[in-house]
Amino acid sequence: MRPKACQNILAPLALFLLLASCGPSPQAGGGIGGTGNTASVASGPITGFGSVFVSEYEYDTTTTTMTVDGQSGSQSDLKKGMVVLVNATLTHNYGTNELPQRTANRLFYEDTVEGMVQAVAPDGSNLVVLGQTVTITAKTIVDATIPEQNILSLVPGRDLVEVSGFVTGDGVIVGTLIDLKAEATPDYEVKGVIKNHKAALSTFEIGSLTVDYRNADLREMQNHTSNSWNGLVVDVRGSHVSSGGSGSYDLRITATKIKPDGLGTDDSEGAEIRGFVTQVVAPGDFYLGNVHVQIHDSTTFEGGTLNDILLGAQLEVHGPLIGGIVNATKVEFEGEAELEANVATINSGDSTLTLTGLAGLVIQFDGKTALHGQGNPRRLADLRSSDHLQIHGRQSGGNSVLAREVERTDPKSNVQIQGLVTSATDPIFVLFGTSIDTSLIPESGVRGRYGAIGRSAFFSGLSSGKTVVLRGATLKDTVAWSSVSRRE
Repeated sequence: MRPKACQNILAPLALFLLLASCGPSPQAGGGIGGTGNTASVASGPITGFGSVFVSEYEYDTTTTTMTVDGQSGSQSDLKKGMVVLVNATLTHNYGTNELPQRTANRLFYEDTVEGMVQAVAPDGSNLVVLGQTVTITAKTIVDATIPEQNILSLVPGRDLVEVSGFVTGDGVIVGTLIDLKAEATPDYEVKGVIKNHKAALSTFEIGSLTVDYRNADLREMQNHTSNSWNGLVVDVRGSHVSSGGSGSYDLRITATKIKPDGLGTDDSEGAEIRGFVTQVVAPGDFYLGNVHVQIHDSTTFEGGTLNDILLGAQLEVHGPLIGGIVNATKVEFEGEAELEANVATINSGDSTLTLTGLAGLVIQFDGKTALHGQGNPRRLADLRSSDHLQIHGRQSGGNSVLAREVERTDPKSNVQIQGLVTSATDPIFVLFGTSIDTSLIPESGVRGRYGAIGRSAFFSGLSSGKTVVLRGATLKDTVAWSSVSRRE
């Protein structure tokens, strides 16, 4: 049972995890210069095909058994943006720097929420399904089954949707895929965090949805006493939705099955988990959804410190899983960055470069930075001043971005940067440690997801941690900004 003396944001696991289970030692031939296998499990959105890419990791699916929404499936049933669970075998080439080869043995997909659309925000920034607010971000894939691939085309009270994504708050889901369901009757499903559990009435709430579980299959909940359900991340399946709930949308679901969301194991040789801090028990002792994490003296930090582990922080945690607790060896603070601009300067000595018009921003390369593109560059020394780059990385300091993938493209003047705002006061916000003055951007260029909203509306909803996208063009050594968009 979790300690009561903790902070609780009631936000479930929004994660990517890679777990090498405590299986046998490397097989015959392993060791220095040999090979060995470990079992693993991965959970994350599908980011590509050929085989299947899950959170940018490639899995061979030649012999994979697939289950999609409880039914036997195939790769043709999968779509980009689906958050899947993969049980796999990792083959390691010991004594080399090669990444392990991943072979998926089993792949599972389940919706995060499925039901009738109840509301759509006028600016297309979110929709409500089964009492859950689904946030639309720059990375949300709106499927072609939805007219014009536009959330505003959905009709509340008529359209049924299937949503895949991550639950990041009480009744809040960050959508990775929104799909229109053709069948007239939904297979009601919702994932979220239990609150207001009333064991005597056999009810609890998830967001604005009341769950009635008096006749539900609870066999997988047997390890949790009824008085410890609040705060648990669960998957609820239901047969019927009606009015009579206590939430703002007056919805009640009759549950047929409830099961806890989890990693499927308590012990593993290694874990890599991306998620949101949902409980802080004490400094260095916290939860990412249902996953308990503890910090030790040897834990290293990247992009932040122990004091930055606060409710709602997005982290990537590495370390062994022992007795259901991740003993963190490394904690990375997430701050996704996307940039497109021309190279201004290159410093091979410290493996950094700067971009034209963004002199205060430093792009850091390391041994994990993947470099490719026009001319087949493979290392920082292959780049030249004025090269046009597309950069994907993570903010690692106030004015520094650690590059994870860099592509060199045809020369052009386009500039685009996407990142997390750290402060905002109309007409200026701070991005990557640099103050951006939007006063010269026309009102028509200050946009929401589906069109112009004007500077006043833009800044009224802008705060630290929100994602923005700036677009402009290089003019000699400066950038003329032409538009800015708020994406979350």
